[in-house]
Amino acid sequence: MKKIRNTIITVLALSLVLGGCSGTGSGAAETTAAQTTAAVTEAQTEAAETEAPAETEAAETTAAAEETAAAAEETTVAEETTVAVEESTAAAAEETTAAAAETQAAEGKTMYSTWGLAMRKEASKDSEKVGSIPVNSELTVFNTDGEYYEVEFDGVRGYALGKYLTEDAEEAKAAYEESVAQEKAEKKSSSGSSSKSSGKSTKKKSADKKKKNDKECLNGGILN
Repeated sequence: MKKIRNTIITVLALSLVLGGCSGTGSGAAETTAAQTTAAVTEAQTEAAETEAPAETEAAETTAAAEETAAAAEETTVAEETTVAVEESTAAAAEETTAAAAETQAAEGKTMYSTWGLAMRKEASKDSEKVGSIPVNSELTVFNTDGEYYEVEFDGVRGYALGKYLTEDAEEAKAAYEESVAQEKAEKKSSSGSSSKSSGKSTKKKSADKKKKNDKECLNGGILN
């Protein structure tokens, strides 16, 4: 714009100079006026041609910026929607887990004993004993929170040590077979000890009898 103004000022000054040099002749004045008009028109045309690309470029830049902003907004909305869906899914999963836990606590689950257990009235070893659970017994467990589990066996409900309970029936069976084998071994060992003790007793009795007979023979002069 500054360049255009300078051009117009230069053209007007030139016109004045030409008009002064040509005197008062009407032809020269008309020529000067026509030249001045043409110069001004040319300057205006040049200004319009210069401003048009700049305006077009500015409009294109603005449109691109608006499109970028709209795309960013759409992306933000999509991300917020994704987060909301994930949160909703996580909440639903938690509710499902909680519901399953409540159902299990109400209905109980089947477990097996891997040891002979005492069933207590409360979750404490000092609590009153309300029943016994033999090894490899199937029972219902309602609560597994803590050292003692809430159980029901043979129609009686109470508490038993959880570390001796398992969901694996084969594990409980193996524990039972091991306890039976151990019991047999203990009985056999006890029977052997009893036999040895009985043998020693018999030998002692025989020795005592021999001593008695020897004494009687000696007194009777048999051995003399």
